[in-house]
Amino acid sequence: MSKEDVRGLLQEYSKRPYVEGTVLTSKMGVPIASNENTTDDVKQIAPLVSITYEGAHELANSAGQDFDQLNVELGNGSRIVIKSLKGTFLLVVQVHKYDEQIQKEINHLSNQVLEYI
Repeated sequence: MSKEDVRGLLQEYSKRPYVEGTVLTSKMGVPIASNENTTDDVKQIAPLVSITYEGAHELANSAGQDFDQLNVELGNGSRIVIKSLKGTFLLVVQVHKYDEQIQKEINHLSNQVLEYI
């Protein structure tokens, strides 16, 4: 996997006006790439994303269900989308607005990232 190629994809996607940020992390909470140049925030966020996703996954499993994406709607209407990639990685995208077109774009981004991992 080329960390710089993935970082380039995340930076390019983050240029959209409604995107707050993007992160690729392992399911264990180890940050791999981000659109940000600084990694301090990403190092703090990655474990929280992992715990949140895995906790929700366990709740779904206890109800006999499964999922590959978790959408967290924030109080201001924005969302944090956490998408599982290959069962080992988590792609995190924070957006100010969310609709079907943005979901398609996130799916496209995840497919592009999958080419590098």
